[in-house]
Amino acid sequence: MNVAAQLLIWLGRTTTKKSTIAPMNIKYLFILLLFPMNSSIFAQNIDEDKIIMRAVEKVAQLNDYISFMADKSRPLNYRLMRKEKALNLFIGKGYGYVENGVDKEGVMMEVSTRNKRVSHTLLRHSFDNLCRIPGNDTGFQITAVEIIGIKVSELLKIDDNLWECTCEYDQAFEGIRDGQPIFRKINTKKVKCFVKTIETEDGIIEHIIQLGDVYALETRY
Repeated sequence: MNVAAQLLIWLGRTTTKKSTIAPMNIKYLFILLLFPMNSSIFAQNIDEDKIIMRAVEKVAQLNDYISFMADKSRPLNYRLMRKEKALNLFIGKGYGYVENGVDKEGVMMEVSTRNKRVSHTLLRHSFDNLCRIPGNDTGFQITAVEIIGIKVSELLKIDDNLWECTCEYDQAFEGIRDGQPIFRKINTKKVKCFVKTIETEDGIIEHIIQLGDVYALETRY
């Protein structure tokens, strides 16, 4: 019989103004983890709690880098450097990789719009566009990205050394012009996580976690 376990973790909370999100602030409200206690992962020599926390950390790092890429008070070369660091979080560093024997051109990102249309683009191109959005010269700026919650799925075993899970979360953007907020939208997204297990010479199991495709589930204004 499956017994669900829930773990509520507060990673921190930042102070924001009433109508704007302070640049570079990230708010983690909760992480909800649901796992069947008799899942096969308990029979494997892996630390599922450590894997879950590492996956959450990866998503948090990604969100941080997106905030830096969107910060038009920084020079372009700084934002492009953060783009490269963000790509390093992904399988193939955002470029070509192989999944289930199929060659992929790169990690894909879905973007949803107000009319619920979803477009698909290579993640590296999406990040590059974010870095190059006109900023201070027009008075328009995207302030920091805010994470509202992260829900991690059950680990799925692909083979002896490879597991997969997904992280679902809400991501809020706020745009300002001349110091005044002009829009705010919340994207519900889901990102695939690849978990590779390796054994060191000392017999210690280590987990390498890389992010994969990013899916757009919902957009709210």
